[in-house]
Amino acid sequence: MTETRRTYCGLCHPRCGLLLEMENGKAVKVKGDPDHPITRGRICNRGKLMLDHVYHPDRLNDPLKRKGDRGEGRWERISWDQALDEISERLSSLRDKYGAETLAFSHGTKRTYHWDERRFFNLFGSPNVFGANNVCMCPSQAVEYATYGGFVWGDVMQTKCIVLWGHAPSESDPIGLYGMILAAKKNGARLIVVDPRRIPEAVKADLFLQIRPGTDVALMLGWVRVIIEEALFDRGFVEKWTVGFNDLRAAAAAYTPERVAEITWLDPDQVVQSARLYATTKPAIITWGFGLDKQGVNATQAARARAILRAITGNLDVPGGEPLGWADPVGKIIGNDGLELNEALSAEQRAKQLGADQYPFFGFPGWEKNAEANRRLPRDVMHPPIADMTSVAHSRAVCDAILTGKPYPVTAAISLASNPLLSLANVKRMHQALKALQLYVVAEYYLTPSAALADYVLPICSTVETTELWLSPAFCVACPRGLDPLHERRNPYDFWRGLAVRLGQKEYWPWETVDQVWDWCLAPVGLTFQQLLEKNGLFGKREYRRYERYGFGTPSGKVEIRSSIFDDLGCEPLPVYREMPHSPAGAPHLQKEYPLVLITGSRFTPMYHSEQRQIEKARKQHPDPVVTIHPETAAALGTVEGDWVQVVTPQGSIRVKAHLTDILHPRMVDVQHGWWFPERIEAEPELFGVFESNANVLCPDDPEFCSPEIGGWPHTALLCRIEKL
Repeated sequence: MTETRRTYCGLCHPRCGLLLEMENGKAVKVKGDPDHPITRGRICNRGKLMLDHVYHPDRLNDPLKRKGDRGEGRWERISWDQALDEISERLSSLRDKYGAETLAFSHGTKRTYHWDERRFFNLFGSPNVFGANNVCMCPSQAVEYATYGGFVWGDVMQTKCIVLWGHAPSESDPIGLYGMILAAKKNGARLIVVDPRRIPEAVKADLFLQIRPGTDVALMLGWVRVIIEEALFDRGFVEKWTVGFNDLRAAAAAYTPERVAEITWLDPDQVVQSARLYATTKPAIITWGFGLDKQGVNATQAARARAILRAITGNLDVPGGEPLGWADPVGKIIGNDGLELNEALSAEQRAKQLGADQYPFFGFPGWEKNAEANRRLPRDVMHPPIADMTSVAHSRAVCDAILTGKPYPVTAAISLASNPLLSLANVKRMHQALKALQLYVVAEYYLTPSAALADYVLPICSTVETTELWLSPAFCVACPRGLDPLHERRNPYDFWRGLAVRLGQKEYWPWETVDQVWDWCLAPVGLTFQQLLEKNGLFGKREYRRYERYGFGTPSGKVEIRSSIFDDLGCEPLPVYREMPHSPAGAPHLQKEYPLVLITGSRFTPMYHSEQRQIEKARKQHPDPVVTIHPETAAALGTVEGDWVQVVTPQGSIRVKAHLTDILHPRMVDVQHGWWFPERIEAEPELFGVFESNANVLCPDDPEFCSPEIGGWPHTALLCRIEKL
């Protein structure tokens, strides 16, 4: 029997529509769904691998319990009931002995729901959710709430100027944003690309600024100076709707085109021309980019400066600019903020959040101030900030608590679709911490290096085996289940609810299935999940300049160029440029030993972070970990294409293959991230080769390298050397 089923892909952030061709109950082919209202039949190379992922022989299909020593690679199969019973009993015992804060959670990146984990932790009583939040989009979310009361997504299809700043959607968002950029260019939009690499977008750009990694704030301040000095700002908007403009003028005064050029490796004319093009071509957008969030000491201030540029040029909440808020009636739908149940976590427990004393803006103190300011707006106009994205414990502080018991013992952790040995810096310390836990539970698709250290490993299902709402400020689309969960796989909601019920939380989890959750979320717009699916999505009507009616969701009700929230928390309230600690200018004494500037974290499809390494078709495209080197640099090192080399920083060293290209500066190298080897031995010390080619081995997380506002550690603008092996 053959049939076609609608479903969706969730192998990265978007939820692209898929069609599964079925034969005798098994999916045999996947393709894009031409009737999907957003992606309209387009899928990327990653989505084409969905069936390889669903039916892969290495998928986890049964709950596993450790036998023998941690990391020995010996397991026994058990039932879900046994696993949840034993885990809940041990969690209850540890909570009784050490307090609820003894439990921590490490975050994944949007393959799962997230709100259910936060709901569980709030009810359990622990504030210690941590992960890669500090370095990927979440800091920008928090910063934009503090600056103008919400996060913006540029109106690409109506804009006249696009600035891609540290962002390569040809690799990270090929179906969505990249296609829209190409269409906008065809319609006459101008394109500015700021990136250390000559990415495909740079070839299509009107202006390409090949910036020195880590110096973006200096360039932004240079843009601000040009825009102010040449009166290219929106005077009416600035005078009526901002606070702190004169302070900004003073902060940018020293960033002349000549000084900025010296810092950034650009020419003074490039600084001036790019600032003019952005400020005079309206409406304009600056996209979010991972390249800024991974800059350590400069990450937060880069996000602040980007937000301020949007505001002073008059591009906030205008057609073709940066729409702010939720379109009606989509804003009435209950999203993650309404599911997290943050009010369940007491002030006493919030105060125990690890790392919030050092990085209060990215902990509960900052989140509470953003949430309080948000209350001046109707919820359906601007949803409150999501705590799971913008209020987290810091991974370094969590590791310290595990290893030292200070300020209190962290004895248990749960990871779900998260591989902390591959996603966080200072890998060897993280390894020590995971080994030291009394209880470590992992829910995963595959047995990863982190999962190999667990006490229990539980199989979670793929997105095509469950349902979801794809909810954005502009639309809501029902994502249907294409397959019933295979074997003993369960969706994340079932895992969290199963634990919750056993730990006395049943009254707060009234929905027996996640499908019932979606019906509850949709009730304010009079729909069920099935009705939304039949309707093929709900689309809002965008209203612009709503700040004229409500103001902005900030303490002042205006765009806070000088941030009162930052001021209150002891953070720099205006953008400030800091030289990266390990950079040519920041550490000249290291230049002789480490002469090259290193970046890591660049996207390469079909891999997604540390995933897809098991899938043969993906490995054929990327069989080995790679470092990109300029041919001139390689020649000086005696290295040719395909040589195995060692990349060495003061933090550590890894082994990778050389790839020669002139898309980057001769003084730079670019190392792929997320590498481990599922084909290798699981048991320690091999641990799937997790230390051999893992770029995060090179990255420090000591306080002097981290953003003082949010604690983000650097994956870029580090110093390194290349050694031929």
